[in-house]
Amino acid sequence: MKALQVRIRKVRPSDVRRIIEIERSWAHLSHWSEDSYYRLVNDEGFTASYLAEIEDEAGRPFTAGFVIFHVAGTNAEVYNIAVDARHARSGIGKQLMNTVVSESLKRYASRVLLEVRKSNASAIRFYEGFGFKVLGERKDYYSNPIEDAFVMEKNLYEQAQS
Repeated sequence: MKALQVRIRKVRPSDVRRIIEIERSWAHLSHWSEDSYYRLVNDEGFTASYLAEIEDEAGRPFTAGFVIFHVAGTNAEVYNIAVDARHARSGIGKQLMNTVVSESLKRYASRVLLEVRKSNASAIRFYEGFGFKVLGERKDYYSNPIEDAFVMEKNLYEQAQS
């Protein structure tokens, strides 16, 4: 079996519809409007948007995942990260999260924050694997269904020192 070759690149406006397809395929993710995605993708000063491309069976680029986050001051916050279900657990999410960490450090962030559904044990384990720790909770943070969220934090300064 051929090793999966992943290319991480910045999101372009033409990628938004595919991002929405991936996002909508996961019930636990926050579902944003198309307009919201276009605004985030076009706001380079505030948000950072990256996607993971692989080759499909015909050798064409195929968007297999994305991450959208922002850096403000010393804080980075992940808004959404998702991988196409057919390629889940293939290392693509790890590469996207590594991009969040490296780009956040380049922008002088000292920590990364995110929210995750309390019931999403696999995502919590994924984030813990990157050194995220539960910082607190947000009551009724998610809708459809209504659910509390854990707020998780990763201290980037600790990583940069190791």
